[in-house]
Amino acid sequence: TVADLPGRCGMQLEQRDKELAAIGASIGCNCRPCIEYHIPAGREAGLSEADLADAVATARAVRDEAIELLAPRIDELLGGGSVPSESASAAGTSRPHLLVSLGASFGANSHPLLQRQIAAALEFGLSTTEVAAATKMARFVQNHAGEVTAEKAKHALEQLGTRAGDASPRS
Repeated sequence: TVADLPGRCGMQLEQRDKELAAIGASIGCNCRPCIEYHIPAGREAGLSEADLADAVATARAVRDEAIELLAPRIDELLGGGSVPSESASAAGTSRPHLLVSLGASFGANSHPLLQRQIAAALEFGLSTTEVAAATKMARFVQNHAGEVTAEKAKHALEQLGTRAGDASPRS
């Protein structure tokens, strides 16, 4: 429910900053309903169209970097033994970029990238409370994305199972 949103429970960030982290997490975890909610919520929180476009570009870059960081391990598990590629820092040096990058690296489940983004945020001057609040918002978005996806899968299975004439699992 809306009352359960992290923005309503006293986190130590302004609403616009919470929405920056949420936009990052939404894109990081590829959650369409989340991004459809958080971009308008970002506007309502005072983010301009340029702020939103910049947040989306930053989140995409961080998500793509998370994929690049994971690719060598996947190749290794498949027997390819590839060499890790150079990663470009997508965080930038602004507070909005750092908040979006925290959300996106959290949403993308990239532990090495998240650690780097946390270090960059702290080095930039964000407090541990602010970083914790941004990751709390990202965790909320990621959890909600999983719930929404599970519900969509349930409905699709019910619809397609009925359409196929087989609503029960086969043994």
